[in-house]
Amino acid sequence: MKKLFLPSLVIFAILLVPLTTVFAQSENSRANRREEIKEQVKQQIEERLQSLKEKLASKAALRKEKLDAAKQRVCEQRKNGIVRRSTRLAERAERQLTNFTSKMERVDNFYNEKMVPEGKTIENYNELIADIEAKKQAVNEATDSAKTTASSFDCSTDDPKGQLTNYRIDMQNAVTALKEYRTSIKNLIVAIRTAFNNSTATSSADN
Repeated sequence: MKKLFLPSLVIFAILLVPLTTVFAQSENSRANRREEIKEQVKQQIEERLQSLKEKLASKAALRKEKLDAAKQRVCEQRKNGIVRRSTRLAERAERQLTNFTSKMERVDNFYNEKMVPEGKTIENYNELIADIEAKKQAVNEATDSAKTTASSFDCSTDDPKGQLTNYRIDMQNAVTALKEYRTSIKNLIVAIRTAFNNSTATSSADN
């Protein structure tokens, strides 16, 4: 029996070695396959994430483009409004300058043609006239600046808000200059009227 048993063990051992090798190779193959599947799944996930990022970036770019287009339209509308206001300001300034200048000329003529020959003078008359001329020049400069700022307004620049701020400042300066010009003419009128009334009162008292 022992003689038969030993050869059987040898034969079994010989058969077992290839089976173990086959099992080991099969396990390795399955492990490699699992790694391949995991890598494929990982790659698919990364591709989907990348695709999602690209879609989100595309949508964000589209929203930005729409927003920029909307801002551009608003800016263009604002520019048109600025040009209209600038035109109205220039027309208003021109009308007021004509009106004020005409009034100033009448007052000046009255003073030089009627009061001066009668010896009714104003000590600071030249200063008042110089102030009027300076204020008139300020009106012209402020109006021209506002017109230039309005005509050069460009929505494609990096700082349209800054341009708008400059335009508003120019507009305010022009309005202020007009008021100051009118005030300087009023000062001349008041001075002439006061000198004329004082001279008339003195003449009446002398009589």
